[in-house]
Amino acid sequence: MTDTSLDADIIIAGAGPSGLMVGCETALGGARTIILEKRAEPWLTRAGTLAPRVLEIFASRGMIDSFMERAFELHTDPRSPDGIWAGLPGIDYRAVASDYPYVVMFPQIETERLLAEHFVSRGGEIRRNSEVVGVDQDEDSVTVRYRTEAGEERSLKARYLVGCDGGRSAVRNAVGIEFRGRPAGRLAMNVDAFVDNPYSRNVTVSNSENGWAMTYPLRDGLTRFAMIDAATCHDVSANAPELEEAKAMLRRVHGSDFGIEKVHSINTFHDALFLAAQLRKGRVFLVGESVRIHYPASGVGMQFCLQDAFNLGWKLAYAARGDGPDWLLDSFVSERQPEIDRLLDNVRTQCAIQFNFDDEHVALKRRLENDFLTIPEVSRRIAEDLGGLAARYPSEGDTHDIVGRRISNLALNPQGHGSDTVFTLLRKQKFVLLDLTAQSALPDLRDDLPIVAASLASPATGELQDVASALLRPDGHVAWVGERPLQQHLPKDQLLKWLPGVNL
Repeated sequence: MTDTSLDADIIIAGAGPSGLMVGCETALGGARTIILEKRAEPWLTRAGTLAPRVLEIFASRGMIDSFMERAFELHTDPRSPDGIWAGLPGIDYRAVASDYPYVVMFPQIETERLLAEHFVSRGGEIRRNSEVVGVDQDEDSVTVRYRTEAGEERSLKARYLVGCDGGRSAVRNAVGIEFRGRPAGRLAMNVDAFVDNPYSRNVTVSNSENGWAMTYPLRDGLTRFAMIDAATCHDVSANAPELEEAKAMLRRVHGSDFGIEKVHSINTFHDALFLAAQLRKGRVFLVGESVRIHYPASGVGMQFCLQDAFNLGWKLAYAARGDGPDWLLDSFVSERQPEIDRLLDNVRTQCAIQFNFDDEHVALKRRLENDFLTIPEVSRRIAEDLGGLAARYPSEGDTHDIVGRRISNLALNPQGHGSDTVFTLLRKQKFVLLDLTAQSALPDLRDDLPIVAASLASPATGELQDVASALLRPDGHVAWVGERPLQQHLPKDQLLKWLPGVNL
């Protein structure tokens, strides 16, 4: 569905992780995509980890090898099964059902670099030094005005616009979406210092009446010392301290300044919490920090932004091609808004515990550490939440519990499609008809259809053992399950629900 009157199918404002993830998905789906970025290059690193679900997403799009190879270039071993909640240790990612039962130490600036490479390799275009200054839309298109580095104002016209341009989003402001919340009341700080990790574990956490401390390596020779200084954390007007003051805070909170002589950066961050009143207005969508600003409790910020972006990206690709139903783009809001709300409730809970250092809160933290987070089921459920594995998208009627949830990376019988697991099959961004019996003959589907059929290498077990077939969405979430094998029942009604224009 090429429209020569349009400059692109999708315009994205912002080349941070969210914008690049949306762009990777839309470009993969064949949509002409342009990203406008006001920065000349990425800024200093903020997020420093990749969570299990994000790693699964990268695996399902053929990107995981480049991320893991780079991670092992930066670290002797970047994987850590140890997680935190509310600043407290005890979360064990080894309990989650995933190929990636750990977090990976990986600076955000590296995530942006690799996503940009994948986006461009798929035909996408990034225009840097290009700042959005205005947005107009009608029933059929969006016009975006932007200013170049030379001060020239230009415009682009597209089917859809995605605002991934941060907490001060020009896109959100231009279309009049309210940003509601509360300002910062407390500060935390990162000292990224040129020293080796002083501890044997990748993640080391402690807390006391003096504050909260966490240490982890950004790469070999560069370590992040995160902290909340009980003595100074309520002074939100303070600028980032100079090195000697930061070292005094480290001695107070961490118990040592670790012999630091040179730092990469010293940054403060805060607990302000704001949420956009809408995720969508007409043909304009918001993703990432354009939608929400919050304290990065347990490192969840970028992880959930990438999941929001992934959910929207493949749907925009299908909409741009004309393959999706009218309601497909609406489902971005109905699926991700509840996840955003749940996330913010989780952040509020964590902040209430982590930022308080009086005797009662210290006692509460000790009780949680020693008597609750040590319970395997509690740790597993928190790990699933923080890891992005707990999402279950709404479905119609009384359905199986697996419907709406993401499926794990099951082994496949290679039968003609050449893929050995579910994630490798999802790399083509197609729907997947999956035989769970490992015995059924597969339907004959044309190569040009956005659907592929596959069979498990062995019969399904666990939560899938009582169903015989399933339909997976391009993002790996289960859209439907059936009690009969595919050779007995081809779910055409379900296929046409998701792909109304497809001639089966």
